[in-house]
Amino acid sequence: MRQLSARYRPVPFRVGYVLQGVTTMLDRAYVKTEAGRAEIKLRSLAMSRSVRNLLLMIDGGKSAAQWLSLVQGTVAADIEYLLAQGLLADASPGVVDIAVELDLSPLDYAQLYGFLTRHAKQYLGLMKGYRMVLDVERCGDLAALRALGQRFVSEVSQAQGAVVADQVRRALSIIKSV
Repeated sequence: MRQLSARYRPVPFRVGYVLQGVTTMLDRAYVKTEAGRAEIKLRSLAMSRSVRNLLLMIDGGKSAAQWLSLVQGTVAADIEYLLAQGLLADASPGVVDIAVELDLSPLDYAQLYGFLTRHAKQYLGLMKGYRMVLDVERCGDLAALRALGQRFVSEVSQAQGAVVADQVRRALSIIKSV
């Protein structure tokens, strides 16, 4: 039998060791940081085309595992690399920020549902507003809808500014905590 050179010898694959911790990382959604957006423009880091395409595509709408399946030639190590370089950040909202004001809205489910569906496109634009309406449809109870209301206020703040966000907060009867 022919001997394989060291370059082509199979490497033992230890599933438990390699995948430990990676599965939770792949279940999360990520967004580009300012450094990530700058890297797309400047191309200062040496990256393969597939990793650069992955960075370009990631928007927080899908989990890391879904993006890896969509962008050919990428693996979990590519997500780890982008995270280590500070080009990606976790997209999940901070639980602390939501919990502070969650129960302050006196609106019931139907009123909050109506407000969010009526005003999402007005304050967030066509595409983000449409996504927000879809998220409203997915909310099964008042607590989830209130949490989404807080996210709505923060997205309005990013899109329109703090003054408009304060108007929306007052319309929702949510008192801004200090």
